[in-house]
Amino acid sequence: MQYKYIIKFEGGDEKVIDIQLDADTLTLQSPNSPNPPEWALLDQGKCALCPLDSAGHKYCPIALSLSNIIRDFSDKASTMLVDARVITREREYSKRTSLQSVLSSIIGIHMVTSGCPVMNILKPMAAYHLPFASLSETVYRSVSSYLLQQYLRKKKGLDPDWELNKLTKAYEDIEKLNQGIVDRVRKGSSLDANYNAVIILDVFAKMVPRTIDQSLPSKGFQLPD
Repeated sequence: MQYKYIIKFEGGDEKVIDIQLDADTLTLQSPNSPNPPEWALLDQGKCALCPLDSAGHKYCPIALSLSNIIRDFSDKASTMLVDARVITREREYSKRTSLQSVLSSIIGIHMVTSGCPVMNILKPMAAYHLPFASLSETVYRSVSSYLLQQYLRKKKGLDPDWELNKLTKAYEDIEKLNQGIVDRVRKGSSLDANYNAVIILDVFAKMVPRTIDQSLPSKGFQLPD
């Protein structure tokens, strides 16, 4: 499974980010940096809720997966306009937008497929990754994916969470994680494109639980009698 981002800057420079996932596990297969930066070490700003131990994990999984991206865009401003194309097996997407918007999509898929246990709850969304997703699209995809997981749990005889309580709690944890990732990314960046991209993801993480009840029924859905 592959998502190829092609970012063209004004002036003609071009950067290609090739994201490869294992088709069965949705685990990130893209190569990590052979010399990860110090800010990627697990104990360098470890998230308070991180369940990993540095004895078994030298590096933060998210930081390790992002290290090449952060290096490549460390000197870029968040608001610079770029022309972005995303190529998948089924279709292509294109958009002229800010670099931070493109990086937000790229960093988001890296975070959920990196192997971080806190982000695993969102990993199924990577199979149907939607570049440049809006908040309403993110809410719909997140809730739909989670409810499908609950249906499959029920089919296996396990207790489903139809009230979305665990999803809401997961987003609360992800908010805390995002702050740790922003702090790490700042250490590897001289300008703001990288960490503003993570801040966009954090805004979405804050808004998803708050908009679940209001947004879903009102977006063109006719509930049956």
